Amino acid sequence: MQEKVKTIYLEITANDRFLFKEGFLEKMEVREIENDAYISFILFAGVGLPWRWHSRLNWTMQEWKEYFSPGRTKTFLGFSGNILAGYYELIFEEDGNAEIKFFGILPAYLGKGFGGMLLSHAVKSSFDNGATRVWLHTCSKDSKNALGNYLARGFRIFREEEKLELVPEKKELIKMVSLFYTRYMDYFTGIGG
Repeated sequence: MQEKVKTIYLEITANDRFLFKEGFLEKMEVREIENDAYISFILFAGVGLPWRWHSRLNWTMQEWKEYFSPGRTKTFLGFSGNILAGYYELIFEEDGNAEIKFFGILPAYLGKGFGGMLLSHAVKSSFDNGATRVWLHTCSKDSKNALGNYLARGFRIFREEEKLELVPEKKELIKMVSLFYTRYMDYFTGIGG
């Protein structure tokens, strides 16, 4: 189904005043994990399906390997106690930019302040890893709280665009997820066929 989607690009630099969400280091444990296509897919689907994220649902194993090229991408999980609440992925570019490529909170933790805490960690981690600028994008399909969270943390808008996009409906998304599992079951489970 085609629908009009507005995409908003935001940035913050090392010289800007980043407004950390209070308590983000005390209330949420964040751990970097080893990059793994299967785990990344599970996170992408778990966080993104309510917002109809679909860009990775047709990726090949080669695309996953290229995405996770050494030193380029880092994946972090955010926990509330021992329970996974959300995740983010950073892509470090050669020019000192870090992109928060995917960022999200699992549905059960939306509206509880975890988004601001996890975003605070993502920005701090980017700068701690040598970035001089952190950027991301959100769109009209994302959570209604997403843009407000980014602006509240001190990000500023540097570009907006609106265009027609092919966005799968719920049934199509479920089919895409199922096809992913079917296509790569042997690869992920080690079961020969």
